[in-house]
Amino acid sequence: MPLDYHQPRGATIRLSVIKLPATDPAHRIGSLFVNFGGPGTGGVSDLERIGPGYPDLLRQRFDLLSFDPRGVASSTPVRCAVNGSTNDEAAGSPVRLDQRAQFFASSAALGRSCAAASGELLGHSSSANTARDLELLRQAVGDEDLSFLGYSYGTYVGATYANLFPDRTRAMVFDGALDLVANSTGQPGQEDMPVDVRADTARAKAEELDAFFDRCAEAGPKCAFSSGDPHRKFADMVSKLKKGGGGTSLDSVLRTVSHGLQNSTRWSSMAASLQRISNSLRPEGAGAQDQPPTLDPYVPRHSAAFLATQCVDSDYPRDQQAYERLIPVEDRRQPYFGLTSLFAMAQCIAWPATDRDRYLGPWNHRRPHPILVVNNRHDPETPLWNAQAISGELTDARLLIIEGYGHTTLNVHSTCASAAEASYLVTLQLPDEGATCSADYQPFR
Repeated sequence: MPLDYHQPRGATIRLSVIKLPATDPAHRIGSLFVNFGGPGTGGVSDLERIGPGYPDLLRQRFDLLSFDPRGVASSTPVRCAVNGSTNDEAAGSPVRLDQRAQFFASSAALGRSCAAASGELLGHSSSANTARDLELLRQAVGDEDLSFLGYSYGTYVGATYANLFPDRTRAMVFDGALDLVANSTGQPGQEDMPVDVRADTARAKAEELDAFFDRCAEAGPKCAFSSGDPHRKFADMVSKLKKGGGGTSLDSVLRTVSHGLQNSTRWSSMAASLQRISNSLRPEGAGAQDQPPTLDPYVPRHSAAFLATQCVDSDYPRDQQAYERLIPVEDRRQPYFGLTSLFAMAQCIAWPATDRDRYLGPWNHRRPHPILVVNNRHDPETPLWNAQAISGELTDARLLIIEGYGHTTLNVHSTCASAAEASYLVTLQLPDEGATCSADYQPFR
């Protein structure tokens, strides 16, 4: 593949691709390209693991293809002078004045390391260039147009392709959808907000956590955290940890919760973990007043391959003061996850590369067929309002809602939704307007 599409005969990169051939080649429609999310996640190993379990209808009628995007895994990778795959914790707190400079310096360190080792690749790692690679792969397999299934971040790759190459778009399913405007530039007036604040993932996590508490209380003894009022117990725990009480940290608790919210099959183990922490802290009454300020927030760290794409796809405020001004606002608005969302992409603030070929819209180019958007009612990463937003941005989308908890159907299995996705990809017939599906698993039952 060309490194730079402005120089198609210049330097090249390698892409690693996998194909699972259709099981009924006599009735084969073509290829179905699958992107499992990310960015920075390889598709080859995921298709090997997940592909054989897809509905028989898809396996029969399509060759299933996926690839490691540029910069990732077995394709030409982003390289760094230090280990770019480790998710080390940030050094220092972005809230404490005496640690703030250390936090921002440590957040910038990986980018400098990757710029020194990766050279020009960092400037050509946008999702738009991944979409252009996808177009060359479509041509290589001989399909007249593209069928595509994208999860989470993969919906952004698919939407970019659908607007760069609208006439080559056949059928697309977006499962766990990003708000395209929020992920790229934000709406007017959001210039000083980082991407997760624009997408409001803190609210998404808080709403699913509230649903967890409600379902836990209803379940009674089937949920280990059900005694008393789960909402109040958790608020008391967080308040005490913010004040420095107990043998664990707020970071550790919120990390546990974030992991549990991805998939409701984890709720029982999350409930048991929270109850053990509550037993050790004995925080009763600590949160009787408003939550105290968060001084040591949970801030995730990302791999170099993730950052190489995310940091060039999205606009971020580059002024540290923009983040400092938002600290009290976001901490009051969402006292559990507000600062997590605010600083989740702090490694992008001083990212040393840009990609002049990234795509920022418009997102509503006319296509031969509409796009099916599928989203869980409660998704902590790609919330329902993002799916509603992308449906409006595309203008030709149909939204199917799953009554479930977690991130995409990769985590929230729904026989109903899987059948609807497969049916659309094969027949181009959309589900009814306003249709919903149930999840196969319901927690605490």
